[in-house]
Amino acid sequence: MTGEVARWRLQMGTGIGPWADHRGMVHAVDESRWLLLSGLPSPDVNLAMVYDADPAVLAGTLAEIDAMATPALVLLAGAGAERVGDLADPWLHVGEMPMMTIELASAPLRADPRVRPAGPEDREAVASLLADAYHMSPDVVWVCVDPLDRTSETMGIWVLEDDGVAVSTVTTTLTDDAVSIWCMATPERYGRRGYGRALLGAVLEHFHQQGVRTGLLGATPAGEPLYAASGWQHVERWQVFTNAASAQFSG
Repeated sequence: MTGEVARWRLQMGTGIGPWADHRGMVHAVDESRWLLLSGLPSPDVNLAMVYDADPAVLAGTLAEIDAMATPALVLLAGAGAERVGDLADPWLHVGEMPMMTIELASAPLRADPRVRPAGPEDREAVASLLADAYHMSPDVVWVCVDPLDRTSETMGIWVLEDDGVAVSTVTTTLTDDAVSIWCMATPERYGRRGYGRALLGAVLEHFHQQGVRTGLLGATPAGEPLYAASGWQHVERWQVFTNAASAQFSG
């Protein structure tokens, strides 16, 4: 399992590359860490994961974050968790993010006619869903919806519409035989109606039909119950640190 988990981390880190398609943004991934730094003023859109015990890897990653002068979320995974004691002020431990997986062959999948790929015309609707669900400001949320304006073979944004109104959205990245789930968002006003579960099941069904084997994600505290109820399994827990207030992790 250890080797599989390491491969899954790499697949997730590789998949987020299309988000860093603007000058000044940073994306890097290797056998020790991955990171995506947008430079925007929210830790939720600046992510770094370290899974190597070498203190130089964490130190180098923190130096890159400092050089960009950006708030960030730093995730320590695998052997990288040995470096928990190296993070001091202004870095604050704000909880854990479980890494979860599901084998699509045994997942509860179901096509849904309300679910479709989003396009450039959905930019405002998707941005509104993300801003409401994650309490993110307009000057930050644009980086999450920017892929709608470009064609990508590996990254896509999906929406579920009810009576013509977009009520739930999710972003997917495809790397080899795995699809990763990001930015799953159903605002509270649309909650408790099964929209999130229906969207997730339909999107995974699409990828299952394309021959994709595995689903991957890092769960937020708000999303973990949905994923657990949908058959996702925990494979490890990432330690989460931030140097600013996060919309997803409050400590």
